[in-house]
Amino acid sequence: MKSDVLIVGGGVIGCSVALRLAQAGLKVTLVERDRIGAEASRAAAGMLSPQAEASEPGAFFDLCRESKLRYRDFVAELKTFSGIDAEYRDEGTLVVALPDDKPGLDEWAAWQIAAGLPIEKLTADDLHRFEPNVTKSATGAIFLTEDHQVENRLLMDALAVAIRRLGVEVIEQSAVQSLLIEAGQVQGVQLEGQKIYSGAVIVAAGSWSGALLEPLGFHIKTIPARGQMLAVRGSAFRHVLHSSRIYLVPRSDNRILIGATVEYAGFEKAITAKSIHALLDGAIELVPAMADAEIIETWSGFRPDTPDHLPIIGQTAIANLWLATGHFRNGILLAPITASLLTQSILNGHTADALKPFSIDRFASDCD
Repeated sequence: MKSDVLIVGGGVIGCSVALRLAQAGLKVTLVERDRIGAEASRAAAGMLSPQAEASEPGAFFDLCRESKLRYRDFVAELKTFSGIDAEYRDEGTLVVALPDDKPGLDEWAAWQIAAGLPIEKLTADDLHRFEPNVTKSATGAIFLTEDHQVENRLLMDALAVAIRRLGVEVIEQSAVQSLLIEAGQVQGVQLEGQKIYSGAVIVAAGSWSGALLEPLGFHIKTIPARGQMLAVRGSAFRHVLHSSRIYLVPRSDNRILIGATVEYAGFEKAITAKSIHALLDGAIELVPAMADAEIIETWSGFRPDTPDHLPIIGQTAIANLWLATGHFRNGILLAPITASLLTQSILNGHTADALKPFSIDRFASDCD
């Protein structure tokens, strides 16, 4: 049977879009090359940090902040559908100034202060009242009260259950070999030994999206940016902590996530001694008590980067072919807003205004 929409990719973006489309009454099929959430979405840290990650104001920051504002309700909604709590935590984020960081940190914070964003400067004494185990060499911190976190693995578990309960047909461990195009319009996808037809197709395949689009004349790379991370057992602090070298994310089960590298090494999913050493060194510099923490897990994943580090979302020149890919470091954060605006766009037949800055058209010179 033909679907109304077929989604290629079962990460947080593809699953969130499937959720919203199914809620809109469309018949949705989702095809995933591995298992739901097996790649970047499960490898992430789950930080919802539009301010900590932002370097300047603009359309991208606005999109990230709006998505963050929707997240608490998004997690509650998924719990209702699935029975799984993705553990939204709102203690906030501390961006810690170490001795060599202060001038750059002040400059980074200046535009946010000027824009009236919720941001608080802490002295060293203030910081150590918040988090006594942060290194005594810290000279202060920026407290971002609205930068929160979610347990991304539980989020993916909740999405996997929710979309099935809403009637989405999920096909796992089936790689899409090509998109089916006739007379300038997408018709569906080709799997190994099987064609699946659909009224519209959304490519949300993360780092693998570019390979599917290349044969269609879209020469846009979705570049795998490897991120190595590790987790230790401990409970030395409550807030998400950032330094210039690493971030630390405390979980409710007494794990602490330490991340993350950004490495352009192709599809080489390796855990290297050099990178793990650097992460641990940065963690111990920031919180010396981490030196005694037990290492319980290491992993890596491929963030889908693009040439300008911004996502590619919206319609293409091929009728009924839509994109939702290249979210780089912000896939978890941007899932609610991407899903809502892309669903709105598909139902209306044109890309929503808020998504137009992220159109593939900005790479027009790279497309045939």
